[in-house]
Amino acid sequence: MIPHQATAPAAAAPSAAAAPVAPPAPQQAPPAPAVAAAPPSAPAPQAPIAPPITSRPVATVGQPASREERLAAVLDGLIQGDPDIQAAALVSLDGFTMAAALPAGMQSDRVGAMSAAILGLGERAAAELGRGHLSQVFIEGEDGYVLLVAAGSRAVLTVMASAQAKLGLVLYDMKTAAAQVAEILG
Repeated sequence: MIPHQATAPAAAAPSAAAAPVAPPAPQQAPPAPAVAAAPPSAPAPQAPIAPPITSRPVATVGQPASREERLAAVLDGLIQGDPDIQAAALVSLDGFTMAAALPAGMQSDRVGAMSAAILGLGERAAAELGRGHLSQVFIEGEDGYVLLVAAGSRAVLTVMASAQAKLGLVLYDMKTAAAQVAEILG
């Protein structure tokens, strides 16, 4: 037995006399003339490139920046202000990194430990050899310089500079940054 399928009855075709008359369609404006497309060789306009996203938190208006953010901003300003400064780190006297702007592959903990050791040795040598209070440590290598200055009584600012660096400008910028760091650290 074939199951019975329900089908809808066919709708009767409306007669022409019974069909309602639709109002005439409003007239449409003639189509706009076609605009010629740019030739395929012309580059499409590009949107401006947004600045890269940083991993550092940014203070908003009305919200004070954290001490970490302010220290990082000092290092960023130091590096951006002098193209010969290639890297910078702010290190506590016991060798712990407080802030760093270092190239990939350079470990901040190693830079911190070396900076504290170099500064300590420099201070001891200056004192024991009767040279007074240590102002700066200056290391020259064939590929550039490592410079250290005290940043207040609790930190050292270490900078790596290119071999072509104008040392007077680098040291001036470092001392300005060190004064800012000393103010931030209190």
